[in-house]
Amino acid sequence: MATLSLGVAAPALAAEPAFPLGGPSAQVLQPYPDSGDPKERSLRYDLDYVGPGNSFPGEFTVTVDLSKVAGVAAVRLDPAKPRPNCTTSATAIVCKQQGLSVGSPGANTFDLLVSAAKDSKNGASGEIAVTGKVAGASVTPVTTKLTVGGPDLHLGELKPKADVTAGEQQDLPLAFANRGTLPAKSVALELDASAGLEPAETYDNCRRQDHGGMGATTVCLVEGEFLPGESYQLAPDSPLHLKTTERAYRDRLRYGVVPDPAPSKDAPEGKPAAGKKLKLVKASAAVPVTDSNLDPRSARRAENTDLNPGDNERSFEFTANGARADFEAVTASPSGKVGDTVVAELGFRNKGPAVISHLSSGQSVARTDIVIPAGVQVTDVPRNCRAVNADGSDRAEQPGAPRYFCDGGLFADVPGTYAGRFAMKIEKAVAGAKGSVTVGEPVAGGTKPLAFDPVAGNAQAAFVVEVKGAASPSPSTSVSASPSPSASASASASPSASSSTTAAGGTGGNLASTGSSVGPVALGALAAVVVGGALYVGVRRRSGGHA
Repeated sequence: MATLSLGVAAPALAAEPAFPLGGPSAQVLQPYPDSGDPKERSLRYDLDYVGPGNSFPGEFTVTVDLSKVAGVAAVRLDPAKPRPNCTTSATAIVCKQQGLSVGSPGANTFDLLVSAAKDSKNGASGEIAVTGKVAGASVTPVTTKLTVGGPDLHLGELKPKADVTAGEQQDLPLAFANRGTLPAKSVALELDASAGLEPAETYDNCRRQDHGGMGATTVCLVEGEFLPGESYQLAPDSPLHLKTTERAYRDRLRYGVVPDPAPSKDAPEGKPAAGKKLKLVKASAAVPVTDSNLDPRSARRAENTDLNPGDNERSFEFTANGARADFEAVTASPSGKVGDTVVAELGFRNKGPAVISHLSSGQSVARTDIVIPAGVQVTDVPRNCRAVNADGSDRAEQPGAPRYFCDGGLFADVPGTYAGRFAMKIEKAVAGAKGSVTVGEPVAGGTKPLAFDPVAGNAQAAFVVEVKGAASPSPSTSVSASPSPSASASASASPSASSSTTAAGGTGGNLASTGSSVGPVALGALAAVVVGGALYVGVRRRSGGHA
């Protein structure tokens, strides 16, 4: 799929603006059937311009040249995504639009439906050229090769052990069958592994792209000829094993195979890994054809080069036995005079070793229970926090509450600090006033110790606001409300992880996350991490291995 998002203003007294057209470089088509209608595939093109301004006033014309696909493919505008001012002939589709703008979803896209032409032959191919023209600007064209027939790689199902332990390895006997009508000239084997999983081996024709706490994607490019009707497996001298690391908790492996992957200009060159390459050989037995366990709408990495991309990918979930992660309360020690507004970042940090992820369940990894010391009134609350009464019951008014529950999000990286910025006004000096910050599992009215946390002593820390110029505290003082002992982790003797991130007169409300590339807000599932072709070209540069 591609997109035609157009737009932007021509800068005054500047070089002529450029509109680069983007779209797929290739698309395979199901052969014309003996009966029934041919299967159509979608093509989307986009035209974008990066520069000053947000609109372009001229008349834009896009032309799809069909002269080179006559007898090969049928091409038409997608009626579900109509565009005005378009004309269609046997040799071209021409559309015009007056004025282009940035940030108008759907308004600047150009969608086609393509299918094999009647009486076309398996392997027949041709090209459609998409060009654009507008006064005062240049347009970079794009060409898409259409081929009747193609590979249909079906990935075999792996059945690893779901309950794992840090340090163990499992065999990954990747195998696939080509159920298509044409051979693949190369294949990319993909492993999307979350943070606690990683391939044990390294090969020169494999490249790894790190996604921080979300894990990494490894892509291995193997060149050769992978014939229709044949099955292929890893060569005996180039196995793959999946290693469980100490970062494992609840993890996922998504694995796939892509025929004839398109290279990308953005791929890193990389260095030889170990002087050996991952290889494929013909399988001793045919790979069974079973349905993928992924939603076809999300399994689209092979949509331009595979006849049926829905069966190219699979996934498997793991649970690490004995996983441990030390969640430490993060407190602060702001100070100011009566009447000042001070800021404190309060929350927790994951000291590891496990990366805690609840992406599948959608449940929060932890709750931070914050008790505000007496004499201080909160004026600004982070988005992920809600006010409660002293006993933990619900409260409508957010500012000025004695206590706050803060959602830790679905994901906690290592090392990662997940803290919200509170702004609070010092209303009066209360000798000995002390609040607290407690991190734990959410329960009614507060928290309880996290099952995976081996260090309970640092799950709670004192929170004190120093009032400058106040009289020294006397032994008999009032103390703010504190979490119920039955619903919170045991307190440490003194505040831990004091961050002292305070400022007089400031206001907060934004969510802070330091030491981690991923914040405590909800994150997309690992399946959403798109590899595209960026790694393919990197391995292709050094790949000479054949099946």
